[in-house]
Amino acid sequence: MAFPTAWMDELLAKNEIVSVLSSYMELKPKGRKLWGLCPLHGEKTASFSISPDKQLFYCFGCHAGGTVIQFIMDIERLPFVEAVQFLANRVGMEMPREVNDDALRKQRAYRERLYEAVKEAARYYCEQFIAPEGKVARDYAARRGLQKEIILRFGIGYAPNEWDRLKVHLTQKGFSEKELVDAGLLVQNADKNSSYDAYRNRLIFPIIGTNGRVLGFGARVLDDSKPKYINTGDTPIYNKRNNLYGLNLQKNIKQGDLVMVEGYMDVIGLYKAGVENAVASLGTALTQQQARLIKRYVETVYIAYDGDAAGQSATIRGMEILKNEGLNVHVIAFPDNLDPDEYVQIYGRDGFDRLKQSALTLNAFKLESMAAGVNMDSENERENYAKQACAYIATLQPVEQERYYNLLAKKTGYDVQSLKRQGGRGGSSQLSTSRLSRGGIRRKTDEEETARELLERSLIGAALQNKGALQLLQESDTKKYISIDTYASLLDAMGKSDFSMASYVAGLEQKDAERISSILKDEGVQTDPIRTVKEVIGRIDRLSNEERLASLQEKLKEPQLSAAEKADILKEIQLCIRAIK
Repeated sequence: MAFPTAWMDELLAKNEIVSVLSSYMELKPKGRKLWGLCPLHGEKTASFSISPDKQLFYCFGCHAGGTVIQFIMDIERLPFVEAVQFLANRVGMEMPREVNDDALRKQRAYRERLYEAVKEAARYYCEQFIAPEGKVARDYAARRGLQKEIILRFGIGYAPNEWDRLKVHLTQKGFSEKELVDAGLLVQNADKNSSYDAYRNRLIFPIIGTNGRVLGFGARVLDDSKPKYINTGDTPIYNKRNNLYGLNLQKNIKQGDLVMVEGYMDVIGLYKAGVENAVASLGTALTQQQARLIKRYVETVYIAYDGDAAGQSATIRGMEILKNEGLNVHVIAFPDNLDPDEYVQIYGRDGFDRLKQSALTLNAFKLESMAAGVNMDSENERENYAKQACAYIATLQPVEQERYYNLLAKKTGYDVQSLKRQGGRGGSSQLSTSRLSRGGIRRKTDEEETARELLERSLIGAALQNKGALQLLQESDTKKYISIDTYASLLDAMGKSDFSMASYVAGLEQKDAERISSILKDEGVQTDPIRTVKEVIGRIDRLSNEERLASLQEKLKEPQLSAAEKADILKEIQLCIRAIK
């Protein structure tokens, strides 16, 4: 959401970053920066820095960074707009009415109507649960062991077995049919001349955002009919990719980790057993947005998906997404294809804690998944599994390799040194056709890629320090030297006369804000920014030529090349070598 530039500048000026952050932590000056113990993650040595002149912070420990807005988003666990509201309230500023635009004001008012409609629907479902006709739902809840405390805690309700009860109830309260359809409470008939209640004869689970507002619903059948669950689709106030069921219960609780499960009843079943830090994705595979949301709360996640094949596949995908967001990921493996709710009903909290203590790492889980269905008594199957596992282990860091070759040796009975030799043979192409490839493995194996990112950050850092360096960079082929979208967009913005670093970063996605704030790492290192730009451009040219040279050398090995094609490639190789020299 865009706020007026002048209003945002005033908000940031009144919420000077040092004055705001000093209420959360003790700050001490060192050089041009202020330092303190990061309140976003536990640490004993100060790695949290504030640059007052840029109005930015950056933590060298957890890599959080940005303006005072991003800090409030992290520390108070608020989405962007609510963090802005928090800071506006702090200094007594009125929120702008959606950039003072009539159309946007109407849009905001309409969204408020949808929020009110969904809130009234949640209240109605709760009333129906305790009404005489809600006995069928109460009986089902009793069979599932849902006591009154749990029902109230999660706001569980009941949708009567009629086509328009909710529709009649809410239209009598003044809501239009269009509003109810847009809120996901009614379904439009194919002819669009009429509509009916979205949920009938189902147990209702309200989906509540971290701001405490009801956003939508999940609904479960009370028998064995299909589909078992239906969920609110995307609406103007709800997007399942950006929310997690049960996360609203974690807002004011300091948890060391979160347990990620698949469904509503898994969250509730674990909560009933005393595991109160479980959340669930909402009828969708885990998304990057959900992973970023989790990162605001904890650094460690335990995936506790169902033990069936679908659950195992979802686990690998989810682990990769969480890992790519910098989270520590472990897997709780449930025996006998049980889901978390079923497991804690049998073994209780103690049983769950034992499984959690023996949770697998990402790499261990992948190796276990590769072994699924392999008969270790069959020499051929065991050998094929060992080859596949070695190919994967060979892609890991050396310290990790040591650990997992030892585990593989215990599992297969092969000698550790033999497995290491097998891994050293390469053969990573086997992964492309294995079950592992469906997990979406994505790993940076080229150190030059990291080097390129560092060089581009140096260019942006120099441009921020010196107008001459900025002009020199802008006059070069920026698309050639700035490949990271975050930096390219920043470079474009820096060319505008009214550019403000703090205002610009304030409106970015969290990940982009952190990336730009990481430039604080290099502050003060560049004594001659113009010279830095010239040298870095030369180094990027060299990297590009080295990459091109390696590509040509590989191409030259292709057996089907004609003599003329080989000659052309050799000429290009010579040109690359000269450019590098």
